[in-house]
Amino acid sequence: MSKLTKLLEIAFAKSKSDQKTLVEKESTKTILGEKTYKALLQSNAIQESYLLQEEVYKTISEGTEPFHCMRDILPVIKTDSYSVRVVKGETGSYAEEVAEGAKVPIDTQVFSKVDISIKKIGTRPIITNEIIEDCLFDIAQLELKKSGARMENKLNRDCLKELLSDQGVTAIDPEGQHVAVTDLAKIRADIEAYNYIPDTIFMHPSAEGYLLQDSNLVYVAYMGNPTALTSGKIPKLFGLTPYTTTVTTGNSSYNWDATDAATHWNVGVLDSKNVAYLAMRRDLTVEEYDDPIHDIMGIACTMRYGVEVINNTAQAYILSK
Repeated sequence: MSKLTKLLEIAFAKSKSDQKTLVEKESTKTILGEKTYKALLQSNAIQESYLLQEEVYKTISEGTEPFHCMRDILPVIKTDSYSVRVVKGETGSYAEEVAEGAKVPIDTQVFSKVDISIKKIGTRPIITNEIIEDCLFDIAQLELKKSGARMENKLNRDCLKELLSDQGVTAIDPEGQHVAVTDLAKIRADIEAYNYIPDTIFMHPSAEGYLLQDSNLVYVAYMGNPTALTSGKIPKLFGLTPYTTTVTTGNSSYNWDATDAATHWNVGVLDSKNVAYLAMRRDLTVEEYDDPIHDIMGIACTMRYGVEVINNTAQAYILSK
């Protein structure tokens, strides 16, 4: 039994005496921990404390963690506004040769802007009256975690859609039957030609599987780095930190999957510091939750953010095959 399910069991006990009996059990102290247990005793009644709310917030947040991807890749800009303006200058210019004693010429700089609009997303955990009445608190905990997962998946989807829809470097078609380490070397060079230094690779699970089958990783294992073979995780390749995401784009114009067709990709390589920004107005929040007992069935998870590509030539993709 988790801390949340124990707190729910206490909160929805049939009577005050039943609550008291549950609180005084030795197992309650073991499950809740010393700090939480003391706070529960001091509050006299769970309805008067924030213990349950805090555990609900924590449970929803735990649901997001296995799906963290784009927020770990892209720079996150904190903002207090409904829109963020990013001003950028030209790249790839050169200084000029100046004769000794001559005046150094003043360079002209061309600036452009990208506006990041903030939007709101939300979901409700599917916790029914029947779940509470039947004391199915493990199911309630599962639904809270699933709501956190939905929120993080939506953020990943929006970032992925924005990246794929604004590609500035021609996607490459794998030379073999599927993506290989050699394709990463080529696509990395394609991005460097635009004066960006790629540092990240993110993949569809199908591409991850293909790379794990690449004999080059076996050769690396022979040289003393068996990470891929022993853990099943892609090691850092050509300076690229690996990530894997299973989200779909939900758009037929740019697809993230294993289909061998145009506008279908399964590998992205990018300069994470320069390709796009994620503007965060408000991170994951649980709304309409003032009453820990009666509002458990009506809570809503929301988030406000926006994402835009800043330099589309700081990324490139490999077609699915």
